[in-house]
Amino acid sequence: MIPISFLSRQWLQDLVTTAGILLTMTASGLTGGVASPYLLLSLSPVLVAATLGGLRPGLAASTLGIAALTIITFATDSFDVSAVLEWVGLILLVAITSAQARRVLLESRAREMQLTKASAEATARIERLSRANSLLSRFIEEADSRELNPVTVGSSALEELSDSISMDGGVIALAGNDGPVVVARAGEERPGSTRTVVPLSVGERSVGFVAITSQDELTRDDQTLVHDLLQPVALAFGNVLLLQDIAQRAVREERQRLARDLHDEIGPSLASLGLAVDLALLRHPADPDLAQHLQALRSSVTGLVEDVRSTVADLRMSPQPSIGEVVRRIAGELPEDSPMIDIRLEERRPPRPSLAPDIAAIVVEALRNAIAHSGATTIIVHGSSDFDEGRITVFDDGTGFDRDEVPAARFGLVGMEERAERMGASLNILSTNRGTTVTVAWGPE
Repeated sequence: MIPISFLSRQWLQDLVTTAGILLTMTASGLTGGVASPYLLLSLSPVLVAATLGGLRPGLAASTLGIAALTIITFATDSFDVSAVLEWVGLILLVAITSAQARRVLLESRAREMQLTKASAEATARIERLSRANSLLSRFIEEADSRELNPVTVGSSALEELSDSISMDGGVIALAGNDGPVVVARAGEERPGSTRTVVPLSVGERSVGFVAITSQDELTRDDQTLVHDLLQPVALAFGNVLLLQDIAQRAVREERQRLARDLHDEIGPSLASLGLAVDLALLRHPADPDLAQHLQALRSSVTGLVEDVRSTVADLRMSPQPSIGEVVRRIAGELPEDSPMIDIRLEERRPPRPSLAPDIAAIVVEALRNAIAHSGATTIIVHGSSDFDEGRITVFDDGTGFDRDEVPAARFGLVGMEERAERMGASLNILSTNRGTTVTVAWGPE
């Protein structure tokens, strides 16, 4: 018995059909022509051809069968027009009916496959949307707890990605004025791994990117899943950048307005007041008590003028990032096996712009030293800042160091001390075998 799968070859179908028609027609010719009981078997090759090949092979087999039937009828001297026509009609009917049944079955099978594929795609889509909704729910919870920032958004997104696809590591960066800023990192890039970069955008604006490393290239399904998962991340980053733009524009305009008012209105008024005090001193030189009070008033006016000048200079300077932003940026760029950075800063106002670069440099140097040399598992950055005064401490639970054993070619500590001295701040460095504490304080004692 020939298996159906073996008959899928077209040439074999033609061979079986032709052989079947010739055999059945020969048997029919030997046993009575159109009256032979074997003539019914001649329908079988036609049925096989139409069922396996369709209408065209079925009609070809029918034509061959009808031709053979006509030859047999003339050869046996038993030509009956009505009987021949009945068999011709039956053969054609079998061919057309079988081909039509085959077409209906194939369409039903194709429709079933389409529905199955659509169902699988819908199920996968629902799963991807469910994961994206889960990530969005996490963002909402973090926003309610006032912990929603680029670092928490990036960390949550990397956790969700690692649970959804096979990846060795990943990096998420937020677009910035000076280039992308890495806000979260997970895992590590192994030698020979494949790196896939997925841009994050809202409309036509680029808000960052995600770089994923894996042993193999991401499949199309993985790429679709990543795209769906990162849509909430792109929206969150877009909102962060939008709020930053609005806040920076408002702050910049307000700073410029205040600088103009101080310079054009309050400054001249203080200068006039100082001139009036000087004239009063000239008019009443003989009264020592009055002269003493006027001298004190003149000193106060002079101090106010200097304060106004420094304030105008601060307002005209470009806004500096807060200490917290600087520390979080460094923490986001660290590898997975780095010490944990615990940030506990209370920044009512960032440091005065003229002091901010030096303060940030001291904190960054202390933080980088702790990361690179302390062998710590945890680094705590805590303290407060309120414009003209503040106190920030960087503590690590590492092994400490001996100041006398620091190589002469290293100038990090010297640079920190020079910066503190230049801005009139105090710098205290305490190191034991239980860790190191670096504290910078500025403002009135």
